[in-house]
Amino acid sequence: MPIPLEQHWMQRARVLTQALIISGTLNIGLLSTFIYFILKEKQAVVSLQIQPAASVSKQSFTNDQVLRAYSRASFGELLLLLENKELVEDGYSKRDLSLACLTAFHCFPLSKVLGEPELQKREISFQVSDTGPPLELTAFSGLKDEHFEAVLKFARTEKWPLTTQGLYLTLQKNSAPYDPSLLEAFYITPEFHHIHTLLQKSAPSLEKSALVDLLKAGSWESLKEVSEKLRLSQVYDEETSRNVLIAYAFNFGSKIAASSLLQHQSEYVIKRLNDEQLLSFFDQNVEQKEPLESMAKELLLSPRSDLVRQKAASYLYGMAQELMPQPYDHGAVLSRFFPEKVKPPQPAIIQVTAPVAVSKAAKVKSRRTHTIQQGDSLWKIARKYGTNVDAIMKLNNLESERLKLGKTLQIPD
Repeated sequence: MPIPLEQHWMQRARVLTQALIISGTLNIGLLSTFIYFILKEKQAVVSLQIQPAASVSKQSFTNDQVLRAYSRASFGELLLLLENKELVEDGYSKRDLSLACLTAFHCFPLSKVLGEPELQKREISFQVSDTGPPLELTAFSGLKDEHFEAVLKFARTEKWPLTTQGLYLTLQKNSAPYDPSLLEAFYITPEFHHIHTLLQKSAPSLEKSALVDLLKAGSWESLKEVSEKLRLSQVYDEETSRNVLIAYAFNFGSKIAASSLLQHQSEYVIKRLNDEQLLSFFDQNVEQKEPLESMAKELLLSPRSDLVRQKAASYLYGMAQELMPQPYDHGAVLSRFFPEKVKPPQPAIIQVTAPVAVSKAAKVKSRRTHTIQQGDSLWKIARKYGTNVDAIMKLNNLESERLKLGKTLQIPD
């Protein structure tokens, strides 16, 4: 039997109503779920924003604590900290303290990068350890973002972002052959320039690389002291140059300094140095044997002490691979190395002649003379004529050993 039309539409309306109720219920559930997750995410964001502030307040540090940690950091670690603007204490940020440690412990050339007028220096004291003494550190106030950007750019582009002290200490830690760029960086420093200019006076053949090895034998303090004196005095004379070589040869045991003295200042070494200094030349075992052999022969003919003569003779016999006579016989040594100077003994002939009166003017007239030429020195002239330096100076009224080309000297009898 067919369903009436009115009943049919009522059934369809009932189904549609149920579908709408179910759809509304689902929509309300989905909307509730969406709102729940939105509120939960917002709460998480708020908690994340508040959390750092709470942690900072709980973990505040002092300058002393930060500097103690930064003093042990590497160069690269301190560079990363240059971007940290977090405040610590007394207006200093972490990047301020990292920059102070870079300059103090890693020889960073801050004045070269920024220039002295830009730097406001302040001293900070901190404890390196719980038991150690306090350490004074220079910090720099008033630096801006562009200053730190310049520091970072310089540190990342320069191969050797170091002061002269940093370059010197790096060379001391390494041995030849050195990185050419490291040598070139050291050559253009004012400290090296002053020393190199000075030593050209007494050791003109000394190469730059050899000078680096010479300076490495000393200390940074000695190099800094000498260069500062030269900068202030601007005196680059031979005497100062010779004194620097003597200091490095005997105070620091530099073989290069000793070889330079023997090669270029042999006359001064033989005549002016004391016995102890002369003996040290033979103990240092310098590389250049010919100047040392020549000095040993000169010492055998000099009026030096027996100890110096025996040391010189021992060296010469060692070079000749012979045994030195024992006990030491100076006459036998001279016969071995200077046979032409040892004359056979002559019978004594006593001749009695009547005294002849010679006037003072005649004596002066008969004296020998010598005209000073290029390369002459009082010591060479004295040896040539068989006299001594003091006698020549006294006779010619000389106040120093400096000679003038073309001047005529009277030679004592």
